[in-house]
Amino acid sequence: MTSFVTRSSSTLESLTQSRPKVDIELTGQTEGFVSSYTTKDRIEGTAVITVDRDTRFDDVEITFEGTSRTSVERVAMPGRTGAYQTFLRLRQPIEDSAYPMPRVLEAGRTYKFPFTFVVPDRLLPHVCSHAKTNAHVERSHTLLPPSLGDPMLANDGKSLLNDLAPDMCRISYLIRVSVQRKPENAPSKALASVGKKVRIIPAVDEEPPLNIADDDSYCIRKEKDVKRGFMRGKLGRLVVASSQPKPVQLCPPNSEATDSVSTAATVHLRFDPVGNEEPPRLGTIWSKLRVSSLFSAEPWGDYPSPRNVPWAQIGQGCYTETVPLSTMCVASAHWTKHTSPRGLSRCDSMESTSSSESLTGPSASFTGETYYTASVVVPITLPKTRAFVPTFHSCLISRLYCLELSISYHTPNANILTPTATLKIPIQFTSRSRSDAKTKGSEHEITQHEVNAEFFSPRSVAPPTLVQVAPPEYSENQGPILPPDRSIDLMSTARLPRVNAGSVGTAC
Repeated sequence: MTSFVTRSSSTLESLTQSRPKVDIELTGQTEGFVSSYTTKDRIEGTAVITVDRDTRFDDVEITFEGTSRTSVERVAMPGRTGAYQTFLRLRQPIEDSAYPMPRVLEAGRTYKFPFTFVVPDRLLPHVCSHAKTNAHVERSHTLLPPSLGDPMLANDGKSLLNDLAPDMCRISYLIRVSVQRKPENAPSKALASVGKKVRIIPAVDEEPPLNIADDDSYCIRKEKDVKRGFMRGKLGRLVVASSQPKPVQLCPPNSEATDSVSTAATVHLRFDPVGNEEPPRLGTIWSKLRVSSLFSAEPWGDYPSPRNVPWAQIGQGCYTETVPLSTMCVASAHWTKHTSPRGLSRCDSMESTSSSESLTGPSASFTGETYYTASVVVPITLPKTRAFVPTFHSCLISRLYCLELSISYHTPNANILTPTATLKIPIQFTSRSRSDAKTKGSEHEITQHEVNAEFFSPRSVAPPTLVQVAPPEYSENQGPILPPDRSIDLMSTARLPRVNAGSVGTAC
């Protein structure tokens, strides 16, 4: 009889219990757009809770969460595989005095719980606990990745933008508020759980140049025979080369760009004639940006590249879009003539220190006498109709950029097709922190008095006074990467609009 009454009371309570209404208000949020933050930014707001009728509860949980999801279509067999990972969960502590006594939400009253989170720059080491074949991978995988793949998040505060990511991979951040109830002898349940998305673009520093010695996805030097015309002899051999340019530095979210040109690449050219021929007349140089999103159903053990992700049936995928950047006529480029002693095909020790000389060394047909050189500077300006994120590598998802430079040239006789030479150069995208933006150009000059005060003043060795402040907790319950058979909530089938990857170069 007692058991029957207890179950009836529990059933009646579940039927009559009110579902709390939760609203998350972020400080400084723009109406209609998702709030954006970067490293060390404070995410401040208030969780507002109301009910239609009196509701018992035990606590309110406020967390800042980061998750990754991937989905890969299998080719060998029908179906799809994927993975899900919760790589970040910060918890806001709430004092008991902030709760009503007793723990009952009363109808007609509004309950507010403020919260503050600071965007970290790194993740806990146990997030990247999988097997690795490269010792440096763990450092990259424990850096905070940017928001990616959600079309409602990529914006400049004025309009929604395409971040060039497919629906097969997504990195999301949100503030979650849950009203918890803990029945006796039963696991706790959420009376209400609401999440509010935020966009995170972390500050990213420049990394060392990419080692592309064994990666045919890139080409920083190319040689081509310059022919007199169709089915005729050759005039000489053309060398086109370029080094990895300085990284493209993105501005922090919600800040205006200070300049339009992000970086520049220098194309070095060399022409080794067969005899006394003049170098070919240059035509047009156009630039494109190849944006590659790499994703996997298993954690990456090494740094991926578009070349080593060819098969979807092994649980890996690569999605690449091409963004046209600029078209520039270079017919007025000046060739400089050089003459070296006969039989001397190598540069002297002074010339070998020049980066352009090392890039455009003698071609295969150089005889050691006369050759010509030229250089063309290509400014790299990003279109404002796209949302770009920094270069990053996480356990499941990576983003890489490649700069494609194509230059055309003309030979004395008319050609049916204008010959071109194309380079594919790796380029990094970094993101500046807000502190760097504020202190740029305002370096502090250290005086002699400050030096004396630092090194000759007595020091205190007493322990510092600790201020008891309750920061958001870093939860130990961050989930591991789920295997493909346990992946949940895969992407929607709606794709982002693709960029027209057609050629934009025309001959002068």
